[in-house]
Amino acid sequence: MTDFTWSDALSLAFFVACWVGFDQFSTRKAKQSPSIIGTLRVYRTLWANRLCRRDNHAADVTILTNLLRYVFFFATTTVFILAGLVALLGTTDKVIEVVSRLPFSGGFVVWVWEVKVVMLIYIFVYAFFKFTWSAWQFNATSILVGGTPAPGDSPETARHAEAVSRLVALAGESFNYGIRAYYFSMAALSWFLHPWIFVVCSAWVTLVLYRREFHSPTLDALLVGVD
Repeated sequence: MTDFTWSDALSLAFFVACWVGFDQFSTRKAKQSPSIIGTLRVYRTLWANRLCRRDNHAADVTILTNLLRYVFFFATTTVFILAGLVALLGTTDKVIEVVSRLPFSGGFVVWVWEVKVVMLIYIFVYAFFKFTWSAWQFNATSILVGGTPAPGDSPETARHAEAVSRLVALAGESFNYGIRAYYFSMAALSWFLHPWIFVVCSAWVTLVLYRREFHSPTLDALLVGVD
């Protein structure tokens, strides 16, 4: 049975550095080069401007409803995952016996196992807060859509379009942070096998997120419609 070792501490520090570091890095890089988040912000601005120049908002309401349904799906799923993780803490001895048979695991001390489960709980609590905040922001956006002024080129219409575009962009970014938490939770699962596998998976997840955000076919497709 292995206690909490220096390799566990280093791998955990590397994991946190990857997660926090990627958030900071992607925010700065998005200001200098094309990214999915930045490009979608442009499309959201176009959507808000066009929304304020038409009378019929049925299509906009449908879009917001679909976005809310998608966010609520992840929020609900996160609650179920959290319930399972909390229940897992109550069956620690049995689960340790099973997981200890896996390759590279080397066995567990009970408190070390619980630390790893608690870390997963924290990740999904973070995701839950991001998803529910995203849902609230999309809900607020629907209120703004309902209060859209009459079509025209007045300063009021321009301000309203700016408010809608900013709020829907914030909602999308909150949702994106929740999805990132899901990605990094996949890396965190590998910690149960071995600290160095945890390091490799953390780096791999960070690379996947970087490629999808800045060098993916999806981004190329989005850029076609942006001047």
